[in-house]
Amino acid sequence: MTWRRLFPVIFLFTMVDGFLSNWLYPARLPLLYRDFLIIGVYGLFISKEPLGKWVTHLRERVGPGAWFLAMSFMVLGVLQVLNPLSPDVLVWLLGLKVLFLYWPLAVLAYAYVDSLDRARGLLKAIVFFSVPINLFGLYQFWRGPEFLVSTFGPGFERATIMAFIEGVSSEESFLRVPGTFASTGQFSSFILINAMFCFGLLFSANDKRERLIVIGCAVLNFLAMLATGSRGGLAVLVVETSVFALLCHRARQALVVALLVGLTLYFGFNWLGESVVTRFESLRDVEMIRERTLDTTSGMFVEIFNEYPFGRGLGTASLASRHLLGEDSSGWAMVENYLSKLQMEMGILGVLLFYLLLGNLSFRWLRVWLTPLEGSARDLDLSLAAYCLTLFITGGVIGGFDTPPQSVFVWPLIGIAARLSVLPSVVRQKTFAQHHEPLRSYGNRAASVRRF
Repeated sequence: MTWRRLFPVIFLFTMVDGFLSNWLYPARLPLLYRDFLIIGVYGLFISKEPLGKWVTHLRERVGPGAWFLAMSFMVLGVLQVLNPLSPDVLVWLLGLKVLFLYWPLAVLAYAYVDSLDRARGLLKAIVFFSVPINLFGLYQFWRGPEFLVSTFGPGFERATIMAFIEGVSSEESFLRVPGTFASTGQFSSFILINAMFCFGLLFSANDKRERLIVIGCAVLNFLAMLATGSRGGLAVLVVETSVFALLCHRARQALVVALLVGLTLYFGFNWLGESVVTRFESLRDVEMIRERTLDTTSGMFVEIFNEYPFGRGLGTASLASRHLLGEDSSGWAMVENYLSKLQMEMGILGVLLFYLLLGNLSFRWLRVWLTPLEGSARDLDLSLAAYCLTLFITGGVIGGFDTPPQSVFVWPLIGIAARLSVLPSVVRQKTFAQHHEPLRSYGNRAASVRRF
């Protein structure tokens, strides 16, 4: 079996591995099944592909600035093994895995996407696979909090979270559904990814029937977001949808997006009930949102910076480390935003390197990768850009770069966007001529690969 056949499986398995780990709880090995799969695909890729050449091509598309920042950040992470405040070498290894294991997926994605059809095929597989997951999530909503535990076992007690509704009795609360993910937060994070995939497929499709199917998937996706009870997820969904509408520069597309989201949310609130409406009404409280995001983030960052200006080692603020150290251990700290997490683990230099990297990638995406694209390829890339740029902006406040599913998806999306910008079938010819030579040696190879 070639790595190209297994590459899409990484994302499909990421959509269900959280459910598997809860089902098999308290076993810890299922927590690593996804990583074993990814490492296996890495091995197949290295054995079959010219790794150095693919890395070189991706480095050229990413640009010297972003590449230097990424490598510097990685070196700093490796050197944290020498940090005298680090509690354990195993914690450092776990932190290294959490931060960097998924970065090479950008190289694999760059090599995988040799045509627009292959990129759309990958996104369609994810969107269509999300349909039973979202339906299962809505079924959980209607069955209530006892369903998961009584049907699948006690491991789902940690995934059973009731929505907190101000001024409403506990009897009128509802289950924040986790779908097939480890938690409701991971489920809502996937829905944010899937929403942009739906928009990308919708506006890049040439077939009317496919558009109707994708619209149905998008509507189901938005309903599942309401069932998660994630107020932060809904707010980010509105932000990334607005980013997509602004980037597309076409009034018709922006209107379609606004109508699709607006109508779905309106009828979804009415269908799911008054308790869901009440849960999300608190989003109108701007003062509460500011206090729980910007104020909390800045206050925690300053506190950690004063105590650990150069960090205390990788893994010390990663959620995964609680499996090694225990939640009551002094070697692990619960940090609620990514800015403070980076400060805790890598110090102020790591914070500067990472956010400079995100800024450089954002500039590269908007000014270099999108520029040569037109038609369906541009529509598809706009959806990926809307998700990633929104994550870059909000990730420092609510986190997510090193937790699944974002940690698995974001880096391959960068690789896909970089490759689309040099594919001869989707870029303007005068622009492609400038980038044709570095990829010429892969022409015969790409033509012989079966499409996913």
